[in-house]
Amino acid sequence: MTWHHRSSHTSRALRRMRSGFTLLELMVVCAVLVIVTTMAFSGFRYMTAVMNKAMNVTKARENLSVVMDQLTKELREVTSVTGGPETNDGSRLNYGVTLPVASTSADSSRGIPAGAWNYNTSVLTSSSPVPGTLTAGQSYVFNTTVGNLSPNGNGIVLEFFTVDTSATPAKHRIRYSLTAPTNSLAQGLWAVSSYEPCEITYCNNTWNGSSWTTESPQPMTDQVVTGFTVTRPSWSAKVIQITLEAQVRSLSGTGYSTVRLVGLVTVRQ
Repeated sequence: MTWHHRSSHTSRALRRMRSGFTLLELMVVCAVLVIVTTMAFSGFRYMTAVMNKAMNVTKARENLSVVMDQLTKELREVTSVTGGPETNDGSRLNYGVTLPVASTSADSSRGIPAGAWNYNTSVLTSSSPVPGTLTAGQSYVFNTTVGNLSPNGNGIVLEFFTVDTSATPAKHRIRYSLTAPTNSLAQGLWAVSSYEPCEITYCNNTWNGSSWTTESPQPMTDQVVTGFTVTRPSWSAKVIQITLEAQVRSLSGTGYSTVRLVGLVTVRQ
């Protein structure tokens, strides 16, 4: 009898050990797994957003740095040149920094300033939307008549001349301009829909003795530039201030942060 009692006790103990988890225990385990997985996914998504923003900021800053580095280097080589039969260039005889035009009465600028369109400083046409007012499908409209060298006749932000004396002396006409995408598909990728990301183009023509060479403007940046303004303060015609801006989406995807570079160069002209 004693042996049978011990056998029954052992069997019940084994059955309890092999019975597995109760429904309540399984529900608790599942709830814990869901919480841990959600926390891990949220953390991963946040880290991915942080990394993407850091990459976008780095890319935008690299784009602006390329322009700023080249601009400051070339502007330090600006030289005033007197004389020359460049009749297709406004019949000008004196060359240096020609756009923006220097002024002693007020600061002069070129670019796409926000707010109301300005006849003398904006490189946009009078019918173009201005920064902050763009709607879906709209795009900036830039002046394209480069032959008209009056401030309001072309879309050039900065124009200046240098002379290369390393070999055969050569006069160079250097122009920095802005262009923008013209399709609504690109607008969906913009950080702020009412501001259009543009690209900066660069053109370096050489005077061959009778005319300027016809190299076409080449893009220097991706479509990330939302601001490119060149200012000549009224207190010095030799000082050039460059402001470059790009907008990058915030972590939430609804706002933006601005990457800005400002350079100040004194030219020799």
